[in-house]
Amino acid sequence: MKNRIFLGSLALLSVIAAANVSAIGMITEPIVAKDMLRGGEVSKTVTLFNPQASEAIYELGSSGQIEGWVEFFVPGKLDTAVSQATVPPKAYYDVTAKIKVPEGTPNGEYKGEIFVKDNPKEQPGEEESSVGVGQMVSTEVTVTVTDREIIKLDTALIPESYDVKQGEPLKIKIIYENSGNVSLKPSFQLKIANSADERIVFNAIYPYSETEEAVKPGESKTMPVFEWPTAGQATGRYLVEAVSLVGDEVLDTDDFRFDISENSATGAVLGAFISSISGGNAALGWAVVGAVLLVLLIVLGAVIAKKRRTGSFRKEVN
Repeated sequence: MKNRIFLGSLALLSVIAAANVSAIGMITEPIVAKDMLRGGEVSKTVTLFNPQASEAIYELGSSGQIEGWVEFFVPGKLDTAVSQATVPPKAYYDVTAKIKVPEGTPNGEYKGEIFVKDNPKEQPGEEESSVGVGQMVSTEVTVTVTDREIIKLDTALIPESYDVKQGEPLKIKIIYENSGNVSLKPSFQLKIANSADERIVFNAIYPYSETEEAVKPGESKTMPVFEWPTAGQATGRYLVEAVSLVGDEVLDTDDFRFDISENSATGAVLGAFISSISGGNAALGWAVVGAVLLVLLIVLGAVIAKKRRTGSFRKEVN
């Protein structure tokens, strides 16, 4: 993941000398949330690492000026907040941190930390029990609060293939990235033009699905795959353009070119038929077909020549 690649803020503690001391790892970049509205929220991924040979349970929390602003969720289960995470041995584990600015927060910059804490446990000793040393690692969080709405959306079109067989659908994945501070439900206009003569062969606007959650600030959202049927379209090169809209306002555009090529299914059927003529030998089958065509051409030529001679004889008699 992107967070794992970014190692500038690697926070990794490990202890070798003492057997009763555990270790915690967090691999995540400093979190910066700019231009957040009061009541607005943004989600970030926090990556934990358990370097131990056994399963570990880590407590999650926030501190500083953002204390109480953060809730944690297991990815894919964003309906129930959690206060701790169970990480398998020697494994990475992602947690979603949702930062929400409380209502009434004045404009300004707020700093704090998201931390991961290992609770100390009682360890049995030879004569008496001892208490393990608790550890904590954190990453810095900076939140800027404003009352100015910023609407900004980036759109990316990713086709499944740039070469589509005639009659098969063009499949497009659409990805929205909300760089503003307002949740958005964009509609999109899809235009497809034949590159040869720039003729528009398709133009339609699709509203945002009511069953889909809005694209939240800081979120990248992949929409369900869109399919455009190519049946009836000529082979050649085409231009696809998508325009993201909120109301009548154009937020972003993206485009790509693709080719509609001849579907070889008809040729495959013909080839199979030719092969079946000679018991599966395609070369022999084509030879037989060629011979038949040659005989037909000879017969046709003889018929035409006879008609011409007959016509000439009648003219001489007359």
